[in-house]
Amino acid sequence: MESYPMDDNDSGKRNRQVGNALGLAADEVELWVKAIEEDGSGMGYVVRFLKRTPAEVLAKVAGLGADRTINIGPID
Repeated sequence: MESYPMDDNDSGKRNRQVGNALGLAADEVELWVKAIEEDGSGMGYVVRFLKRTPAEVLAKVAGLGADRTINIGPID
């Protein structure tokens, strides 16, 4: 899997897009998301949360797996 391409100017936009897809604020994405990788199909991404992510943040993400990962569609 490839990581989501990002540079310094792109991170705020990426965090907003991922946050919208997950039901989180951009700052929650910045704090708690460990990785955003292409899902292999070219049609979406796998989002991985840090182990230390608070349960109340994880509870906001509908469909989140027990392994703290979720597949989302395109975010562009």
